[in-house]
Order: sequence, then structure tokens, then C-alpha cells
Amino acid sequence: MQFNYYFLRLLADDLSTHLIGKKLISCFSQNRNELILRFEDADAHFHIKANLEGEMSLLSFPENFARAKRNSVDLFQKAYDKEVSSIKVFNNERCLSIYLGTFTLLFKLHGRRSNVILYQMGDYHSMFRNDMPKDQEILLTALDRNIDQSEAAWVKEDFNLKQLFPTFDKTIYQYLEEKGYSMASVDQKKSLLQDCLSILTSHQIYLYLGDYVPKLSLVPIALDTEPKVFSDSVEACNAFAKAFFVEYHFKKEKSTALRQLEKEISKTEAYIANTMERIQALEQSRGYDEIANILMANLHVAIRPEQNEITLFDFYNNQDIKIKIKAHQSLQLSAETYYRKSKNQGIEISTAQKNLERKEAQLLNLLQQQESIVSTQSLHELRDHIKVESTQSMPDKVLPFIQVNIDGYEVLVGKNAKNNDLLTQKYAKKNDLWLHAKDVAGSHVVIRTVNNAQVPKHVIEQSAEIAAWYSKRKNDTLCPVIYTHKKYVRKPKGSLPGQVMVDREEVILVAPKRLYAE
Repeated sequence: MQFNYYFLRLLADDLSTHLIGKKLISCFSQNRNELILRFEDADAHFHIKANLEGEMSLLSFPENFARAKRNSVDLFQKAYDKEVSSIKVFNNERCLSIYLGTFTLLFKLHGRRSNVILYQMGDYHSMFRNDMPKDQEILLTALDRNIDQSEAAWVKEDFNLKQLFPTFDKTIYQYLEEKGYSMASVDQKKSLLQDCLSILTSHQIYLYLGDYVPKLSLVPIALDTEPKVFSDSVEACNAFAKAFFVEYHFKKEKSTALRQLEKEISKTEAYIANTMERIQALEQSRGYDEIANILMANLHVAIRPEQNEITLFDFYNNQDIKIKIKAHQSLQLSAETYYRKSKNQGIEISTAQKNLERKEAQLLNLLQQQESIVSTQSLHELRDHIKVESTQSMPDKVLPFIQVNIDGYEVLVGKNAKNNDLLTQKYAKKNDLWLHAKDVAGSHVVIRTVNNAQVPKHVIEQSAEIAAWYSKRKNDTLCPVIYTHKKYVRKPKGSLPGQVMVDREEVILVAPKRLYAE
């Protein structure tokens, strides 16, 4: 709306009182698609700030503006010290020009395609946004669009507003529709149009604020908030810019931050609930140590080599129990397998409980962040809070690898050969588990360990599935993956990026599977 033709006519009149007689002292840019112009005379100064492109292009007129000492570029220097003689808006066009002697500054205000162009003696000289080369072809003499807008033309064009008044914007159309324009008779349409054109030149400017993008209008429209009303277009522009850059962006960024937190809170609450269920299921399930004890108590029982199940007396519950065993394996070896499973079961419960405590602390922190953001009252305060939170959490987010969380174990995956070297040589610790698809090119995978704790078998299996996926065997049904402690992995001198030697290894056979970060 701010670049509407009818608004620009009001703006040109108001700018004339501020600019005519002043000289262009400086023109510079220190932010992308933002241009600052400073005009002065012996008594006062005046700034024009043009924000072009971005989410919304607009003009504002700040009282003061501090220029940065670095990363600031001067523009249109040939027009410096030239005095403003007049300001013009072209007929039915969203263009405003400032005349400075033989120079003309054209503000082409076409939304995200806006630009500021300098002419000398009517010919193109230079422009602000060089990414729009066709703007060099704009002729000042061809900008006026003379349209017959007489009452006779209204009738001739059958009151087609887009044909008669192509510079009407959405708020003007909305205003006329609210007045019943579409269903009105010919005489009623004439009356509505006359009243509307009178309002457009009345210097009444309405600024609507709410949870939506601020709206600037020359006509009153039906919205859920009472508008602020201005009689000066310069003041209206400044209030609009403040509302958009400060208040609207504050509400928008605050809403975005809260949505992200709500998503994290929901995900964390789901993780806590699932982990509690898993711990409960593990604690209530039959202990592998009891099954191992039953097997050890029955080592005298004869079994067939191909047998994979055996029925024994369960002295814990005074009834028979069926126990799965491996074919061609003694009961003692089967018992040892169950003892290992029992140990891993205990580790899994312990790990899950630690993860639960960590996630509960994380949830508390997220809820505190949510409360803090809800209480913020300004964009500056909000951004400071977000900056502090992002800085505190940065160590968990800036690692240059694919990150996966498997039941609380951090798993890192190299992205390419050089990245593999970085992961294995710089980030992995000696007791971390290191995995790689056997005998083929692929990513290095590292399972971070804490206090040299034994990694549960299911975590190794899932990590091996990742290693298989990020290898040349990703399309195989099954893939052998080697794993060992990082201390047994070395890089020979002169070897190519990603190449290593493994001194000790175990092999696990898995199906390649892609897993994603938590």
C-alpha cells in the first residue's frame, strides 16, 4: 500500500516541504538492498531510508541514522551537493522522482522489484540494485500513463475498475466491496467512485496493527482493530516501518521461537514416555540370568545337535519352561550367551535410566526457555535470549558430521573421505567404538562412549546398519560391518583421505538401514 500511486502523491507533497532547497550530502548502503540518503541545508537535515526487496519493500524517514565505519558503500556521488528543486509522481505509476539540478533520482517502487536509479540530463547513469539490468532501459519521458478516468469513461468501460484505475490496491477494492460496489446500480457506482476518489486525496492515512502484517491504507476498512490515523504521510511511513520492523517482526519471531520450543517439548515428552515404558518392560520381563541359571542346573540333560529349543523345569516358578538354544551348541555355551544378554540387559536399563534423567532435565530447561520467551517484551530482548540459548547449546549442534542418537548413545557418521579422517583422527576418542562396512568404501561411524561403558549389542547393530547404508554395499541384502575400539584404528603415513588400517576387529552381519538424527 505504501507504494500505491495515490499514497505516493500525498508523500510527494509532504516530502516537498522537507526536501526542496536541501542538498544531497551522502548516499550509501551498508545492508543488502537498503539505501540511505541524507539531505541538508543550513538549518536542518532529512534522511530517506529505502528498504527494497526483502519481505516487504518500504520507505521510512528516520530522524537520525548512524553510518557504520566498515562495510559501507557510497553511491550516486555525482549527484552530491546538488539541490532538490522538485519532486514528482508520474501519472498512474508507482514511481517517485527527486530532481537535483541536471540529475534525477527515480524511486521505482514496484514491491520486491523496487530500485533507485540515477539519471543525468534525462539519460540513465547508474542504479542501486544492479541485479535488475532491464531497469537501465526505463525512460523518464515514458513513465506517465495517461488514462481517461472521466465519468464518461466509467460508463464506456462498464465500471471495470482494473481497466479504469489500475493503481487501486487491495485495500481500495476491499473498501468499495464493503460499500456494495459490485451489486450497486450505475448511479450508485458513480457516487461510490466519486466518494472514494475524494477520500484518496483527503490526507487521511490509516495504519492497522494486529497479529497480521501491518496494513497502511488511504481508506477505512473492516478489520478487528481500530486504526491509527495520520494526516502526514511521512509520519505514517515512519509508524508503518516501526510497526513492521519492530512490532511485527517481534511477534513473528516470538511465535516462531515458541513453535520450535513446543515441538522440542512435545518430542522430549514423547521420548520420556517411551523410555519409561521401555524401562518398565525390561524390569518386568524375565531376566536372562534366571534362564541361564536354569540351563546351568541342567547341564546333565542330553540334547540333539540340531535341537534349537529345550523344555526344562523352572525352579523359580515350579513349572516347565521352553528355552531357545542354538543348534550345535552345548547347554553351557547357551547359558553363557544368556549371561551376556543379562549383562547387556542391565546395561540397557542403566543407560535408559540415565537417558531418562537427561531428558527430564532437558524438558525442564525447555519449559524454562518457553516461560522466558513468553515474558519477553521486545525484539531486542527476544533475540538476546535466543542468542544466549543457541550459544549454550552450540557444542551439540556444530559438529560437522551426521549425528544420530540411539538410546542415548551419540553416533557420528562421516560425510566424505576428508570428513572421515576428521572424525576418526580428531574427534573420536580411543575407547569410542569405530565401525565401517567391510572391504568397501564407506563412511566411518563412531559410537561415543562414556566412562568406557560397554555399548549394548542393539546399539552396535543399529550403528552397523548405518555404516552399511553409507557404503558401497547400501543396496545389498546383508552387509558385513567391522567394529573395534578407535585405539585399534590407525592411519598409515602417505595414505589417501579416509584410508585407515585396523589392527583388531569383530564382524557383524546386518541389513543396510538409514537412521535419522533424534
